[in-house]
Amino acid sequence: MTLFAQPGDTHLGTPETAETVTIGSNTCRMLIPTTVTGGELGLFSLSMPPNGPYASPHFHKEMTEVFIVRSGEVQLMRGTEPVTAHAGSALYVPPNTPHGFANVSDQPAELLIAFTPGGGREGFFRGLGDLLERDDLPTEDELAEFAERFDQYRYRP
Repeated sequence: MTLFAQPGDTHLGTPETAETVTIGSNTCRMLIPTTVTGGELGLFSLSMPPNGPYASPHFHKEMTEVFIVRSGEVQLMRGTEPVTAHAGSALYVPPNTPHGFANVSDQPAELLIAFTPGGGREGFFRGLGDLLERDDLPTEDELAEFAERFDQYRYRP
């Protein structure tokens, strides 16, 4: 019986080798895709320009999400409470908890975002990038319908 994972069971995700998707003016790098973890975990890096687009308040019914601010300053929504998080800060978000994020500063920012279970989150990021590249921007209802396929639901207080 083997007690340890074999080297072939591991995955080294680097910014240079990760699949990259543009989502509006944000850049998402899929460092540890859910396809290599059997859907157990996904880890993504999100680079955000100053005062860039944001993730409006939403929640997940199944997924737990963790945000780690790698650089810059990010406004995170924790429930209905906005908090300013600096490099090195982390936020744990269990299922059914409203949350969102935005870079509201004048400097670029980068987040690491982990999901467990991973829920095929790559499909969400790819699809959102495609939707936002359309000549006719998607409606709120189209975005909500799309997001719900990936366990993401609009939060309405």
